Amino acid sequence: MPGELQVDFEDIHRAGAGIASSAQALQAKVQAFQAELQRFGQPWGNDDVGSLIGMCYQAIYEVAMECFADNIGELAGQAEGVQAMAATYREAEDASAIEVNRVRDILG
Repeated sequence: MPGELQVDFEDIHRAGAGIASSAQALQAKVQAFQAELQRFGQPWGNDDVGSLIGMCYQAIYEVAMECFADNIGELAGQAEGVQAMAATYREAEDASAIEVNRVRDILG
């Protein structure tokens, strides 16, 4: 039937799991990136110019890590929302099937 809405809650659930997996993979990559940066130490030195560079680096690093954390958190939240939507569709379909069967039983 044209215009009919078809919802596959299993596909929606898998999509949510995929989003969650992406968030976890991104978190692992950020942690690996942080470890790599730490291995470099403080190559800018301790003189006046090096101290200024170090302060700039630290400020930029903190903003970048906060941005990464916020985006990863948002992805994880979206994954939960998509999986909740799949569960809601499943519950609605189950409830509809129960009601249709109840009406069929009544009508004989």
